Amino acid sequence: MRAARFRPGACLVLALVAVLAGGTQQASAETSPNLAIDAPPSAVVMTAPLDPSPGTLLTFSVAVTPGTNPTSTGLYVNCDLSWLGLGPSAPLFDDGTNGDPTAGDLTFTVQATIPSGTKPGTRLGDCGVFDAESRSASTSYSVNVVPAATDVGPSVTDTVPLSDATDVATDANVTITFSEAVDATGSWYALSCASSGDHTASVTGGPQSYLLDPGTDFAAGDLSPVTATEAYVTNQDTDDPPDAMASDYVWSFTTAAAAPVNEPPTVSGGGPYSVDEGSSVNVTAGANDPEGGLLQYAWDLDDNGTFETPGQTASFSATAIDGPATRTIAVRVTDDGGLTATDTATVTIANVAPVATFDAPASSPAGFPFTLSLTSAHDPSAADTSAGLEYAFDCGDGYGAFGGSASASCPTTDVGVTSVGGKIRDKDGGVSEYRGSVSVVVVTFSSLCDLVRAYSTDPKVADDLCDKLERAATAPTAGGREGLLAAFVGQVGAKTDKGLTPAQAAELTLLAARL
Repeated sequence: MRAARFRPGACLVLALVAVLAGGTQQASAETSPNLAIDAPPSAVVMTAPLDPSPGTLLTFSVAVTPGTNPTSTGLYVNCDLSWLGLGPSAPLFDDGTNGDPTAGDLTFTVQATIPSGTKPGTRLGDCGVFDAESRSASTSYSVNVVPAATDVGPSVTDTVPLSDATDVATDANVTITFSEAVDATGSWYALSCASSGDHTASVTGGPQSYLLDPGTDFAAGDLSPVTATEAYVTNQDTDDPPDAMASDYVWSFTTAAAAPVNEPPTVSGGGPYSVDEGSSVNVTAGANDPEGGLLQYAWDLDDNGTFETPGQTASFSATAIDGPATRTIAVRVTDDGGLTATDTATVTIANVAPVATFDAPASSPAGFPFTLSLTSAHDPSAADTSAGLEYAFDCGDGYGAFGGSASASCPTTDVGVTSVGGKIRDKDGGVSEYRGSVSVVVVTFSSLCDLVRAYSTDPKVADDLCDKLERAATAPTAGGREGLLAAFVGQVGAKTDKGLTPAQAAELTLLAARL
């Protein structure tokens, strides 16, 4: 007999048949090389959960691989589930019932609750898979039943803030997380703080983690104990007792200390200050901040309530202010926390006397008037200038009254040095005085003639008097000159009140004596 030939993989198929074939026909060793091998269906057993305990719902599943040549049809599965109370040949389902999640996917399923009296240990059994082609296979399984867990009551497993936490925000919420789903009812929590007292809160979340939003903020630096009361917190499972916490759960946290209170700064505006009208003066403030922070200065220099000039030192201008006057200024200082302080100071504006240039001749001939004047007058106050400046002059015999004329004519009656002066005054009484001197020079025959012509109202008399002066000036002898001057004086006397005033006559007589 020829040795049988097999395609690669034939030995593996035959070995599987040998293990699972129970009741199937053996393949002939002398199969033709082109003859396909008949294979029965196979199965794999799965259970969930692993290591179940009494009272647990067990899902028992068998995944089936169809047989080949021909492909299996009419597949079904039976298992020995006597220990579950389902009998030695319990059917499994692939129709979407009895715990089967998907119909027709060749995974056969049945569900059953492990009896509560089942003793812990390993449970062994067999499952068989069958097809309509009269083929079958079997496989073994084992399920490790473990003791049922002992139920414990719920407990707190986490909190926010943590126990003994510090620097917690005063507006913080409180979160309590339990070991399992719980029902929290009634007065199940308490927030009782050392400083801010009891707090109520709105409660959200659950059933395992609850958030407490206090209705009012905690106080700064407040020790805040929190209590979860055991009598009002129960678990939701049915394994009772116990169903409540073993005892109240208490923890505490401390809120952040209050930030240091920013104290306002202090400021001094300095002064009092003084300044001349038309000038300016620096004003300087001094300030202190209790926290040592940076300070910003601003001045109200026009007393309008607006602090428009920055800087610790500012320039107060009296250019447009008419003195004498007093002004109130203010300074405001602001710290880096926005707190402010203000102070005021006074500025006294002094009146400044007007100034001018004093004009007086260095000399003037005797008998003729000279002019004094004050020119280029200036007052730093526009108001004083606008009101008009006043002038007074001293022609050598004392000051006359103040008036609006900036010049004066001064008569001369004799030779010599005359002390003269001028004053300028503003509306506020500020006066500037200037002094000078005028030399009244020796009279000459010619100048005396000019004076005669200036005084006399009768030209013929003036001609006669000037003729006598002219001849006296050229007289060959002193006696002749004296005689002509005596004739001049005599005619002047005769013409008093007849072309010459008595004062004019007296002046002409005096000056003739100086020749």
